Amino acid sequence: MRHSLLLASILGTFAVPAAVMAEEETSTADSTSPHTVTYNIGLTSNYIFRGTSQSGDRPAVQGGVDYSHASGFYIGTWASSISWLADTGASGAGGDRAYNSSSMEWDIYGGFTSEIGETGITYDVGVNQYIYPGRRNSVSGSYNADTTEIYGGLSYKWVSAKYSWSPSKSAFGFEGRGASYVDLTLEVPFGESGYSAIAHVGRQEFGNGPNEFDYTDWKLGLSKAWDNGIVVGGYYTDTDADRGAFTYGPVFSGKENWTFFVQKTF
Repeated sequence: MRHSLLLASILGTFAVPAAVMAEEETSTADSTSPHTVTYNIGLTSNYIFRGTSQSGDRPAVQGGVDYSHASGFYIGTWASSISWLADTGASGAGGDRAYNSSSMEWDIYGGFTSEIGETGITYDVGVNQYIYPGRRNSVSGSYNADTTEIYGGLSYKWVSAKYSWSPSKSAFGFEGRGASYVDLTLEVPFGESGYSAIAHVGRQEFGNGPNEFDYTDWKLGLSKAWDNGIVVGGYYTDTDADRGAFTYGPVFSGKENWTFFVQKTF
């Protein structure tokens, strides 16, 4: 649940997250070419997406590849190890575990980004498809975590806002068409030091699904980037989510967390 490094640099979002934020990118294309391809690989102590753990409070391995064109068009894909769908409590009909096995999240996304005139304001629109390969329990009925989101965002200097909306009949397994997420982020670089501080607040709502599952999440963090494409950092995250709604076995995935990561972009 993370967008590309390109989107992270534009919107200041730790994805999903989906997916680790990178402040700088190193292009594999020649500087005179309109084409840019970047790759990234990383390790995080806990895969946090919108305030909730996707890896059962355990480490996750992540990586992806992104293509962008000078016109503003981009596409990309990203994947992470997960455990939440196979953890006890991610249930379908009758309370049965929805997925007998599922250990990966795979995102495919594309969109367009550009500056509005010479205002310094950047807009970004696109679509992200979240795919969860695995073996579903036939007893769980129609439970399916695969989710489509359409998003749009604006950013100006250190401030960004993004709105994501799902046309799917369910979002991440929660039944109800029209789920949405609002993301407000402040990312402040400390001069040319490579250090950046980030503050974020988001609101997840599940459309015409069960409102008791709606929640707000927030994050505070610090990262350090080097010219060689390595980024390290850490974040504090928490939510006001109903603990009964997001409990997978003994682990409450929406509780407060301290997360640390390292990533290489090339």
